[in-house]
Amino acid sequence: MNTHNSCTDLREVAIELGDCCSCQGCIDLNPDVFEWDDVLDMPVVCRSKVTEEEIRDIMNCCPADCIVFVD
Repeated sequence: MNTHNSCTDLREVAIELGDCCSCQGCIDLNPDVFEWDDVLDMPVVCRSKVTEEEIRDIMNCCPADCIVFVD
């Protein structure tokens, strides 16, 4: 029996900053995962281990399609 559930398994998420348009949608939708870095003037990942369920909406809504799973 396979007990693997991709919706609850933790995966590493990242932002491809070269593609990011700084819309801050990731921060609005997932403030516990993303935050604004005033020095970089870009969003950053503040909690990299997430479930697909937690991050699916912003991955689908990101206009630059720059939120990706690392693993």
